[in-house]
Amino acid sequence: MSLVWFVLGVGAWGALVLFLRAYRIWLPYYIIATVGLAYGLILLAGPFLGLEMTLAHSVAWTVHVLCESIGIPTRIFRGAPGVLLVLVIEQDVGWTMLRIGVESSGLLELSVLASLLVFYPGWSLPRRTWYLTLGLVATWAANIVRVLLIVVILHYMGKSWLVLAHTYLGKLVFFACIVAIFWWLITRVSIDDVYQRQQEALQMRRTS
Repeated sequence: MSLVWFVLGVGAWGALVLFLRAYRIWLPYYIIATVGLAYGLILLAGPFLGLEMTLAHSVAWTVHVLCESIGIPTRIFRGAPGVLLVLVIEQDVGWTMLRIGVESSGLLELSVLASLLVFYPGWSLPRRTWYLTLGLVATWAANIVRVLLIVVILHYMGKSWLVLAHTYLGKLVFFACIVAIFWWLITRVSIDDVYQRQQEALQMRRTS
């Protein structure tokens, strides 16, 4: 039944997006298209495709490899993607388990960024594809930095720092990275496009 409602929702959303585009009602078109696609990607990637677990596994494995390269012992549960064990050397020495779920997998941010870029007006398909690829890779890398920071703090400072590292420091760093990525790929490019159009308009007026 949930699949039926999902298909019906996608059909209604697609019809509304096509209607708004056909009549060039651009602002509602962009908002409804991006919000609907982001929501659909999260639902589709999680329950139906299992992409959330794939992302979680890729994050856990990459952080594990990076930690091993800098001398921080970690372990991976191969049968449970997204579960990472970190050896804490301060306070009570022992292993602490970090579970990388939907929030830490980066699925939400990846879906939002993809939706904003897919429906961004005025871009050619090659340009859209290039920015989409660049943005997805950068967002995934930013999530790696976030989780790696949490692991390093937990390893050296102890288990009492887990809440501070995860809830505040890790999210702050990740938020700053996401803002920078969105600004670089969307805001900066939009400003450059507007400036270029203004310069072209001024040049046309001067030559006419």
